[in-house]
Amino acid sequence: MDRISAPLDFYTLWMKFGHTIDDSRKEYPEITDELLEDLQKWAKERGLPRIPDEQLALFAHSCYFDVEATKRCMNVYYRMRATVPEFFSDRDPSLDYLQRSLKALEFVMLPKPDKNGNRIIFHRLADSRPSKYVFNDGIKLLMMSVDASLYRNGCSAGYIFLFDMAGMRLGHLTRLSINSIRKFFEYLQEGMPVRLKAMHVLNAVWFMDKVLALIRPFMKQELYEMLHLYTGDVSDVYPHVPPECLPKDFGGELDCVANLHKAHCMKLDQLQKYFREEEALFRNYSPDNMTSPKIMSDTIEDLKDCHNGDDG
Repeated sequence: MDRISAPLDFYTLWMKFGHTIDDSRKEYPEITDELLEDLQKWAKERGLPRIPDEQLALFAHSCYFDVEATKRCMNVYYRMRATVPEFFSDRDPSLDYLQRSLKALEFVMLPKPDKNGNRIIFHRLADSRPSKYVFNDGIKLLMMSVDASLYRNGCSAGYIFLFDMAGMRLGHLTRLSINSIRKFFEYLQEGMPVRLKAMHVLNAVWFMDKVLALIRPFMKQELYEMLHLYTGDVSDVYPHVPPECLPKDFGGELDCVANLHKAHCMKLDQLQKYFREEEALFRNYSPDNMTSPKIMSDTIEDLKDCHNGDDG
């Protein structure tokens, strides 16, 4: 057996998704063996172990099966996950620092997609005290929520972000970092493997002009046009996100946000092993095509550590 291919396949056996490549192909026949092999070769040249076909399918689907666009997306995805630890390292939801943010913030992958099949991720403050708000950890949990949905559901028609700004104060703005905002929007627009359809913001605050002044320089026009702000009654969002897709807190038919958040935290906790394995995968990414035996060896050792940690 080839010295390199053996551990690559060994890795693929470990990292399993909550859906299969066949599930994705049933919906999207554009996911061909030729496409997957091309992307796999590209990844191997950059120091990555064998990526599960399910993950490659997510990249290709998010870029509407444009191969060159897919490779650009993969480059940003792995580069940022290797170089932006404040968003993509230590993603264990049981750690104290994330537990604190999960008490201060609420996240929900709403259980019912909209009529077009778009999945909806909801986020709001649970504790309105600015001192309890850690922007980087909030972004980390948001990205973990996206990853958890991709893990379970595979390729989806699109994604909608639904944010509630109730409780946000001017003091929260002082907790933001321009550098972190820039990195977040780079990943959101260039590296996140989903088809983002819209961002709806409920209870937009009176100082929204100041918020926009911070984020607008980092938003492409296409993304800016996806942003919809609501200052009036929650029913204003119903034409876009109907009541059957919303928690009862917003006049919807689903359970309350608190219960949905609790269930979401349990789902994140169940994916501890996946988050560790995925982090080990991209840790040694080399965008400049500098693959070496040591890079591959280090990555395999990281994966062994993840696997052995679950045997104890």
